[in-house]
Amino acid sequence: MCGIAGVYGLSDQHLLRKMCDVIEHRGPDDAGYYVDEQISIGMRRLSIIDLSGGHQPVFNEDGSIVVVFNGEIYNFRELREDLEKRGHIFSTNSDTETIVHAYEEYGNDCLNKFNGMFAIALWDTEKKELFLARDRLGIKPLYYSLFEDKLIFGSEIKSLIEYGLKPEIKEEALSEYFTFRYVPAPLTMFRGIFKLKPGHFIKIGANGFHANSYWNLDFTTSEGSEGYFKDKILEILKESVRKRLVADVPIGSFLSGGLDSSIITSFASELSNEPIKTFSVGFYGSDYDETPYSRRIAEHFGTDHTEEWVDIENTSVLPKLIYHLDEPLADPAILPTYLISETARKKVKVILSGEGGDEAFAGYGRYQSELKAHNFSKYLPRVLKNSAFRLGSIIEESKIKKYALYAGSRNGQKNSYYYRLKLRDNGHLNPNILQIDDTNLPLDLFYEYDNYLKSMLKFDINYWLPDDLLMKVDKMTMATSLEARVPFLDHNLLELTSTIPPNLMLNKHLLKLCANDLLPKEVMERKKHGFDVPIREWFEKDTLDEFLSEEKINSTPYLNNSEIQKIRERHRAGKGDYSVLLWKCLCYTMWYNEFLSEN
Repeated sequence: MCGIAGVYGLSDQHLLRKMCDVIEHRGPDDAGYYVDEQISIGMRRLSIIDLSGGHQPVFNEDGSIVVVFNGEIYNFRELREDLEKRGHIFSTNSDTETIVHAYEEYGNDCLNKFNGMFAIALWDTEKKELFLARDRLGIKPLYYSLFEDKLIFGSEIKSLIEYGLKPEIKEEALSEYFTFRYVPAPLTMFRGIFKLKPGHFIKIGANGFHANSYWNLDFTTSEGSEGYFKDKILEILKESVRKRLVADVPIGSFLSGGLDSSIITSFASELSNEPIKTFSVGFYGSDYDETPYSRRIAEHFGTDHTEEWVDIENTSVLPKLIYHLDEPLADPAILPTYLISETARKKVKVILSGEGGDEAFAGYGRYQSELKAHNFSKYLPRVLKNSAFRLGSIIEESKIKKYALYAGSRNGQKNSYYYRLKLRDNGHLNPNILQIDDTNLPLDLFYEYDNYLKSMLKFDINYWLPDDLLMKVDKMTMATSLEARVPFLDHNLLELTSTIPPNLMLNKHLLKLCANDLLPKEVMERKKHGFDVPIREWFEKDTLDEFLSEEKINSTPYLNNSEIQKIRERHRAGKGDYSVLLWKCLCYTMWYNEFLSEN
């Protein structure tokens, strides 16, 4: 695990060191660089596997292939055995070296051989060609920019800014952020800087610049009984956890006491030769306490459990978190994710996390409510829908406006889910807040299958998962120099669950069947509950005023201060819950002041 950075078309080791030093938190244990007349690539290393011999960059036998790499290749031992049979000679015991020899053997197709999370930069000294790749699900981030005749890349945008790129706001990205709570790939909030999309690779060299997809999840439904799918899920998920327990440093598991983290802890405890270390955090000032559930699971599996209490009201850490995110991400769970990562890092370098369970097994409540609303709307005459939409367009801000727009927009799957996202968080007020054109987002972001649930899952796995959840986990864990591994996002598991009949998927039906024999009854009966961050109460008081002051709003472009103040007053007067919308404004304002403000 580490961070990578570099420039194609430039030989400059001094600059390269600066680009790597700014992401030292991702890899405080080691650094490595390679520079020739056409390339500068480097990395910061968090030593996890082959602690003494895994230094990067790594080369092939004759030094013609050079690689730096962020992530883990979990099946590296099996790959190594096969590659050695094919004549390749290894000089380390690291997973990184399998990338070099697999590329020699298979070229671009080596990516289909890897089971892991990764951002790869590989330089072919003979072809003078740079190969950049990102893992299938987007667990590890990779940013790039084409500037003049150069390509600049890095695990974080901070490295690209260190190169000298002038930060400017991408207006289209700002509009998307206020709709989705994040910026969907390939855009970022910075003009001219892009995310490499999950499951994609780039090549740049004498033949020009090419970006290609190497993996795409197929949601075509396959046949199989409930028992068949249950057995396959248990088999693949257990193997996924086993692979992610490979390390030469201590490993732990986040444990909320919910379904996903408890299943992971169950398998980890079974597969580990010693009690697995588990971590949960209780938050002073929170209305919800999940520590009794995590404590119960820890006792059930005999884990080495750490429970720590922290102050959820400690918002002074927010500027640090915004800095580490690189671009605005309006997910309040960044705060508890960072705090629990700080706790875990005191005892381990690697943590297992439950991200992906809701996307793999259709666990979000919004899927059920959206299906009901969508199915009901089929019976509404189009003229009634059109009338409702016109009504919503002309009346003043109110709940009626939101629901009239919502009911009137339901013409097909794409429109239904698009407006579901667009209108949540009081998104009908976005045009009032943003002094830019409220351009409709491209509907080609949305996929359409015969079954609406499949369409929603396809969208969320392609965008919500990598650009919100996984970005949050990567940036908050790496801010504390902690590596997070996500067993639910083994591509073999996703390739199975995406084909399961929808009637077996909704509300984690199959996953709950799998868990019946693994977990205590009280955990199975527990209602789903996410991290409780009291932003509603914060905005009712003056807790966040220093971060969303009128002065800071006025100094942040594209925001309408008077409209934001109206919304804040409505929220404080109890005339509606505008907390997420205000949180979007706050994160954007803090980001601008961190990265773009002249002050």
